[in-house]
Amino acid sequence: MVGRLLGMTALILFAFTARSARAADEAPADPAGPRGTVAAFFKAIEGGDGAAARAMVMGSEKQMAVLDAMVPVMSGFKALETAAVKKWGDDGKKIAQGEGGGPGPNLDIAKKLDGAKEQIADDVATVTPVADSAGKEESPIKLKKVDGKWKIDLSGLPTDGMESPAALNMLKAMGDAAKKTAGEIEAGKYATVDAAKDALRQQILPILKSTKDAQRSATQPGAAPPTSTPPTTTPPTPTPPPTATPPNIARPTIAPPTIAPPTPPSAKDQPK
Repeated sequence: MVGRLLGMTALILFAFTARSARAADEAPADPAGPRGTVAAFFKAIEGGDGAAARAMVMGSEKQMAVLDAMVPVMSGFKALETAAVKKWGDDGKKIAQGEGGGPGPNLDIAKKLDGAKEQIADDVATVTPVADSAGKEESPIKLKKVDGKWKIDLSGLPTDGMESPAALNMLKAMGDAAKKTAGEIEAGKYATVDAAKDALRQQILPILKSTKDAQRSATQPGAAPPTSTPPTTTPPTPTPPPTATPPNIARPTIAPPTIAPPTPPSAKDQPK
């Protein structure tokens, strides 16, 4: 998996670049045109200006995230090559060579676009770098005009395996290692380019190992996050309303009236 990530990294780094020579009668690119936009895009990347690079492209959020991760890598290795060439001349370009030797990637991106062919059709354009001395054809860079400005179309940029946290952390760490080594070269820490290259390798190997370990653990059986079961909520048992007890009202006791017997008339009241 690490090899695949590195392969994709190289693809993203150099997908839009070419080894080309400037045509003697080539007119300078219009800064606002497609070729000028592509040149400004790579200049921003070389300078580590991710915000400016983002403003000149269009793509998905995943593609934007990969671009954000690639900016420090490209700017870091550009700074590394610049420092090495300044210190050791053309021999300094060996700093970017692979383990098998041979020519390393050409990081002078601005020169790669000299002589590129520009084709515009309405709001769509392509910038195609000319073939190199070996006749190798380069893929065209696609652009679209959005709100009157040309933007590089990243819709064809691969993101599979590159947007994971492990891959993004790897890219950032590689860029940091390149910048650190560039600073050490400028400070005179290394006597030869091979010594500097070996120091860079010693920094990158642990980065690759940690990335490999992280991705291995993520693919091991049982590494998937457990399925969360929503908690069972038992509704509370409603409390019955209190039973209303009628008040105990004592019935009033009504005593029958006492009727006194009539008093017999007195003698004087009797008729004579």
